[in-house]
Formats: sequence, structure tokens, C-alpha cells
Amino acid sequence: MRRRLLIGPVALFAVVLVSLTGCGSGPVATPLTLSYPAATAGADPLQISLVDQTAMVTAIAAGPDASAIPGVQAVPGADTLRVAWEGGPCDDRATLVLNTIGGGRYELAIHNHPPITAGIDCGESTVSRVVDITFNRHLDPQELTLSVVYP
Repeated sequence: MRRRLLIGPVALFAVVLVSLTGCGSGPVATPLTLSYPAATAGADPLQISLVDQTAMVTAIAAGPDASAIPGVQAVPGADTLRVAWEGGPCDDRATLVLNTIGGGRYELAIHNHPPITAGIDCGESTVSRVVDITFNRHLDPQELTLSVVYP
């Protein structure tokens, strides 16, 4: 009977050990997500996800100043870059993908996704969006290139 009680914990330990072995094998694209405040009153918040293919991002948060000029700026006193871009007021989500482009430079591709629903007219207006991205090391704003993509 005592032997039977040890099988469960030993098997669980083995599963955890095998799972953790793959963690050090290289960068894994793990989406970080946030719920960004809605562009208009009564609308749903915009879901933003960041796919980090560099293994350098530790956190993302909605930036404090939605009227920031599009581009990349350093946040003083932190390993954080503030990224601002324009999107549509009806977008239902945005996907950010961070890649290495070589020479110590990185690209953040921003994909604004308008809703699939037919009949919605959002016009030509744009909405500013600002996200603070925290890295596991210092990164200069000049090392990050933005590429805003519309599907």
C-alpha cells in the first residue's frame, strides 16, 4: 500500500521536470495581453496582445498619455519604451509582434484588426494608442522600428 501512494507524487514530479526542461531551449513566442480603454464611450475595450519572439519583454501596460505622438520614446528611470501609434476607432483588437531584425535592432509590427461585422462605418478617423513595453534590459528607442500594418 505504501508503494502505491508514492507513484502519484513521483509521476507528478516527472511530468513537471519534463515540462521545465523545454523552457530553456530558446525563445518562445508567448503572448502578453492587456485590455486597452475603449476609444468611444459605451464601446468594448480593445484587446491588445504582444507576441515576443525575442524573449526580452517582461510586461506591457496601457500608456498614460493617449495623445502621444506616434513613435517610440524611452520612459525615464525604467527599462521601458513607450510606443504610440494610430488605429481605427472601430478596431476590435491589435496584435503586436516583436522580432529581431539584426545588428542589435528590433521591429515591432503592429496589426490593427477592424471588426469583421458588415455594415459598420467608422469613417476615416483615427485613434491614438499608447503602450508601455518593459524589457529585461535597456533598449534605446532608436533600436526599435515600428511597422503599422492594416490587414
